[in-house]
Amino acid sequence: MIVIGWGYQIERLRARLFILFYTLFASLPLLIIIINIIRSSHITVIYIYACLTSIPQSGKRLTVILIGAFLVKFPIFFVHQWLPKAHVEAPVGGSIILAGVLLKLGGYGLLRISPLLGPSRVLSKVLIISIWRGGILSAVCIRLRDLKVIIAYSSVVHIALIIAGCTSASSWGANGAIIIIIAHGVCSSGIFSFANIIYERSHSRNLVQNKGILNILPAIRIIWFILCVANFGGPFTYNLLGEILLIVNLISLRGPLLMRVGLISFFSAAYRLILYARTQQGLPLGRVFSMSNIRYREILIGMSHIWPIFLMLLSPSLI
Repeated sequence: MIVIGWGYQIERLRARLFILFYTLFASLPLLIIIINIIRSSHITVIYIYACLTSIPQSGKRLTVILIGAFLVKFPIFFVHQWLPKAHVEAPVGGSIILAGVLLKLGGYGLLRISPLLGPSRVLSKVLIISIWRGGILSAVCIRLRDLKVIIAYSSVVHIALIIAGCTSASSWGANGAIIIIIAHGVCSSGIFSFANIIYERSHSRNLVQNKGILNILPAIRIIWFILCVANFGGPFTYNLLGEILLIVNLISLRGPLLMRVGLISFFSAAYRLILYARTQQGLPLGRVFSMSNIRYREILIGMSHIWPIFLMLLSPSLI
């Protein structure tokens, strides 16, 4: 409803259909299974996990159905096309809700369902696909020029490591995934809000059109830099702790997969620094941007996304 009601362009109709059909066709089989278990066993949803654990572990179809509903909402590569379209066409409020809340529900579901399934070939294949395709998408992000598309695809790259942590069947992977889920929700929503601040001034999401726009106001520049650095796990941020846990958890992988994990980390830092530098260097292209009339509300929004990153690192018990 947010996309169709407050979207920017006529393509919001297509984005709405992408969201509807991707999530519907992935979640409907899981809903049918839950309803059948409730009707046959006469139990409430509270005890649904007890019935799921009694199902034979050899059922590959059941495993695919259970984790598929959450992988599409993350989303994993191959079913990620709806995410960039939804972010591009949604208003800033829709992008913040989508990046900060809705995507993280898929991670919560995967964390709850993975221990019940146990180690399986399906989960190992999901781990391999997420790492390989995450490395490809991280390299693709360097060539993109749309602010919102870059931020949306960077979420898919981050989610590749989260999926690897959720399906690794280890406490280190689960803890790292939880940390990244929380920290990425804070950082990505803040970056989307500041991308909207830039868009309101320049009326363009192109990096070339927005070069040098943040030189006019140092306060925005500092907040933008902290959010970009925190998003790829920079020093003294909560994201760094999650990245370390996930990478240490994946040390036991084979050489090619471990190399892909290194490429994901490298390119994640590269395209976020490019995103920061392209909006800093140079002069605005023949336009006068009204960055001087920045509102205190916008500064407050940026600060409210920054302080939780450092506070959670200093006090992890708050989570």
